Order: sequence, then C-alpha cells, then structure tokens
Amino acid sequence: MLTVVVQAHPLEDSYNAAVRTRVVAALERRPGSVQCARLGQGERPGIDELASATGLVLVYPTWSGGLPAMLLNWVHAVLDEPAALDRVASLTAVTTCGSSKAINLLQGEWGRRYLKRTLLAHCEPRARFRWLPLYKIDRRSRAETTTHLDHLERQLSRA
Repeated sequence: MLTVVVQAHPLEDSYNAAVRTRVVAALERRPGSVQCARLGQGERPGIDELASATGLVLVYPTWSGGLPAMLLNWVHAVLDEPAALDRVASLTAVTTCGSSKAINLLQGEWGRRYLKRTLLAHCEPRARFRWLPLYKIDRRSRAETTTHLDHLERQLSRA
C-alpha cells in the first residue's frame, strides 16, 4: 500500500509546509509506505508511483476559491495518463482557505467540487473522498492553527 502526498505551495517556510509535515508523519504511522512530492519545489510523483498508489493526499492552500495553478496543471497532466489513478481508493484534500466556510459554500467550493467530480471519477470505483479544510486561516491564532495540525494528524493516522 502506497500513499502519495502532493503538496502545492511555493514556500518551504509556511503553514502549508507544517501541514505537509504533519500529514506525512501521520501517514507514516499507518501500514504501507508514503511518498511525498512538493510541486512548489519542482518535484512531481511519477506515473508509475501513482499507478501503484492506493491513497492520494493533496495538500494545498485554496487560492481564489480553487486549486493553485501548479496543482491544477499537475491534475490535468495526471488525467491525461490513462489508468494513472485506477488503484487509488482514498482521495484526501487538505487545504486552507482565507474566507469562512459560509463564504466558501456561497461561492460553491469550486476546488472541493472539482476534485470530487473530476479527480475522484478517475480513481477506483468505490474510492472515498475526504475534505479536511481550515477556514479563515488569516484570522486564526497560533493556538488554533496548532490545534488544527493536531486534528489533521489524528484524522490521518487512522486508516
């Protein structure tokens, strides 16, 4: 069992990097192996790794209501590869949003809908989708962001 983590953020010194670190740490406590690729650092998981993955976790900030361009471009490239995600049984999106949940819902949560309708459709037929957002990131205290990291780690350390 392989889980591929794809992070889309250009900065290594960011809250998103802390999220990636906790996500990988949680997944490494589960059976199987974890591979992490940081799109913002020029890393991309190979099609062979994706084709053998049973889990895919996307870590990214929601920008302008949707996926960052680097992640959207990567998703489009993956969708051009037949059978790249056929074995993925678990697709998880871990994101931060600048606005509130209400505003995101009002705007239609484009990123969530796109991943669920487009990317999940290319995964294993019974694949499950998890959405793990942190809303209002810009108005959160350090204690709240730390609590969120702890929550993510608990959520993802369970199979």
